[in-house]
Parts: sequence; structure tokens; C-alpha cells
Amino acid sequence: MKADRGGSARHLIFALSTWVLASMLALKYGAVPDADLELVVGLRLPRVVLASAVGAGLAVAGAVLQALFSNPLCEPYTLGISSGAAVGAVVGAAAGFEWSFAGLAGSAFAGALLCTAVLYAISLRVAGNLALLLAGVMLGFLGSSLVALWMALADSNGISAALSWLLGDLSRARTGGAVFAAGAVAALIAALWARWRELDAFLMGPEAALSMGVPVGRVRRRIVFLTSLVVGICVSAGGMIGFVGLVVPHFVRRFAGSLHFRLIPLCAAWGAVALVAADALARVAARPYELPVGVVTALAGAPLFLWVMLRRQRGPA
Repeated sequence: MKADRGGSARHLIFALSTWVLASMLALKYGAVPDADLELVVGLRLPRVVLASAVGAGLAVAGAVLQALFSNPLCEPYTLGISSGAAVGAVVGAAAGFEWSFAGLAGSAFAGALLCTAVLYAISLRVAGNLALLLAGVMLGFLGSSLVALWMALADSNGISAALSWLLGDLSRARTGGAVFAAGAVAALIAALWARWRELDAFLMGPEAALSMGVPVGRVRRRIVFLTSLVVGICVSAGGMIGFVGLVVPHFVRRFAGSLHFRLIPLCAAWGAVALVAADALARVAARPYELPVGVVTALAGAPLFLWVMLRRQRGPA
């Protein structure tokens, strides 16, 4: 046990060191080659904070959803939860529900919770991981179509806002909102981490968890609520950023195992690293223009998603 804890501590220190390095590079390099201190502190630093929070939140949400639904291909983007949050954010923007600092987190959370509730109901009625995954993909298409409908009916400002959610965009990061998102996501990750024993029990299936004394229904509802809130905050702040919640948990499991006491903190750290690095690459790859960060994560994550799916197909049933 002591050796395991020592190994976990070394992995976490390495991940945090990598995050510090990625953050320093993101502060130094951007769309503008020579930035003064005011630009770094006013724009790049909040962007690093927001990218760290969103990346950590999406990675932890992916790890939790994979345990909850017993499906290694689950993550907020592939299950359509991010699309639901985007629809909620767009509806909130249209209705003027923007809060101070929190922005559109409330309406995005409502959309994410509704989508997760539909998935939860589907998981109770269908057998097999593929059916759940296909249902999530269809919900994602539905959410994207609703956002596209909004774009077709909205003015140019509405189209610009909808595109930012569809493609993923951290350029709107400001100090107050970034600090709020980081604090809220950190608190929610801590709340999910506190349930690591229940999540470990779900790895063996709901029946086994029930036999171990876990109140499956109540625990599932609480975890769904917390996860939806994480996704809602992340999407309202950064848009639909895909594949972080899929790739990072699989990467971490390769050296840390599947137990959530170690998995959740490491997913948070490596998720922050992944999105800070992706956002920095998005700003410098086509300088002086800026790519949407969701495009960068999709270009890297989609091939890895196919690789994971094909690897699962070749493995034992």
C-alpha cells in the first residue's frame, strides 16, 4: 500500500510539473509573438486558468461516466452531454439568463442534466454498451442540430456565439469567470473524489455494487448530478471541447490502474495539461490567426477514439 501511495505521489508530481511547464509555454507564446506584461496577465493568464479548469473537469467527468455506465467509450462529448449543455447555453443566451462571473453555467447545467437523465433512463432499458453509445451519438446530433437551427434563425452575433460553443473556444476567458470556473470545478472534482469507493464498486457492475451495500440508485443520481454540473460549467465556459474526457482517462489508466482514489486526481492533472497544451497549440499553429481549441482536440482525439474502439473490438467480449 505504501508503495502504491508513493507511486501515485510520483505520478501526480510529474503531472503537476508538466502542467507548470505547459502553462509557462502558454503564457509565453500566443497569437502575438511579443506580448507585454499587461497582455499576459490580462488575457493569457485567465486563459491558462480556464483551460486548466475545463480540461480537468472534462477528464474527470469522462472517467466517472465510464465507471457509471460500465462503458470505456463514454465521455461527455461522445454521449451528447456536451451538446445538451451547449443547447442549454444557447437557450440561456437567447433568454438573457447570463449571471455575473458564472455566465451561462446555470442554463448549460440544465441542458447537461437533461441529456444525462435521458442517457440514464436509456441505460436502464437497453442491454449492451454499443446501444448506449449510439444513443449518446444520436443525442449529440440532436443537440448540434438544435444549435445549428439557432444559428439559422439568429442574427450575426447569435451565429458567432453559437459557433464558439460548437467548435470550442477559450478566447472569452476573463479573470473573474476563470477563477469562478476553476473554484467550482475544483470543488465538484473533490466531491466526486469523495465517492471513490462507490465508483470502484461500479467497476464490477451495478449488481455487484448493490451486493456490496452500495445504494446504487441514490449514488447514481448524486454522481449524475455532480457530473452534469461539471460538464455544464465546462461547456458554458469553453464550448464543446471533445475527446479530452475519453483520451485522458485511458492514458492515465495505463500506468495508474482503474481505482478512482488515484485515477481522479491524475485525470484532473493530465486533463489540465492536455487542454492547456492544446490551447497553446491552437494559438500558435496558424499565427496570426487562432484555431478553435475544440478543433485541435478533435484532430488529436478522433484517431485515438477509433483506436480505442477497434482495440476493444479485438479484445475479449
